[in-house]
Amino acid sequence: MRIGQITGMALLALAMPAVAQTASPPIHAPQDGARGDRSEDAAAALKAMFKVEPLTAEQQARLPQAQALVAQIMPPGTLDQMMGGMFDKMLGPIMAMDTGPSSHEIAGQLGIEDEDFSLSDEDAARIAAILDPAYKERQAREMKAVQSSMRKVMALMEPSMRKGMAEAYAATFTAPEMTDIAAFFATPSGASFARKSYALASDPRIMSASMEVLPNLMGQMKEIEAEVKSATADLPAKKTYDALSAAERAALARLTGLTPAELRAGMARAAKAREELASAPDET
Repeated sequence: MRIGQITGMALLALAMPAVAQTASPPIHAPQDGARGDRSEDAAAALKAMFKVEPLTAEQQARLPQAQALVAQIMPPGTLDQMMGGMFDKMLGPIMAMDTGPSSHEIAGQLGIEDEDFSLSDEDAARIAAILDPAYKERQAREMKAVQSSMRKVMALMEPSMRKGMAEAYAATFTAPEMTDIAAFFATPSGASFARKSYALASDPRIMSASMEVLPNLMGQMKEIEAEVKSATADLPAKKTYDALSAAERAALARLTGLTPAELRAGMARAAKAREELASAPDET
């Protein structure tokens, strides 16, 4: 399992409790260089999708009360605690299921196209032993490094999360409502709930209950696919290379940097994949 996959799972798991408890937009960690510039551009584009209305004068007056309430709801270190629990209870078991390198990983190490590259688990393990004798140790260290880095990200996120939550609370709740909510969080039970509520997202009981509905979700995916297919049935088919005009072929070559032969071969593979997908039997 690659670093990106581990990080992706961490961010996905993080998003579940975060979305459940606050409407604030996701926060990105700045990076250096061109990659950082692209990350910032993407974050700016995502942020633009969530139009934030400025607080009214009445809401602005409630902001200090909302900030105090958020300090009760999200005590310092809450996100760090949540991330630690998530790795221990959720990502740990998922990582334990990773039996070895995939054909895709092996193809990447060999620098070859992997559309038609398929290996048995045994052959993939043998090749990995040749290419990367430290595969398992590398996986373990990658996971520890990602966990350490993500916990640092949590520390960076907390101030922004508090700010977004405070503004959302000031815009959503009246002063008397926030007084009542704060009274609850001032009790021992409320303080306990504040400390534990984020971490509950990775509780084994909740995760196990979520897994129970997976078969139904997979069945629903077939229905969604059928609806999408029906909704697009009257649209013209995607163009093959042979269907392109000379000007279109030249434009594609210029824009992609690929040769006509590469475009023809690649588009043929894509067309074949679409045909196979469309003709695949319904397994439901």
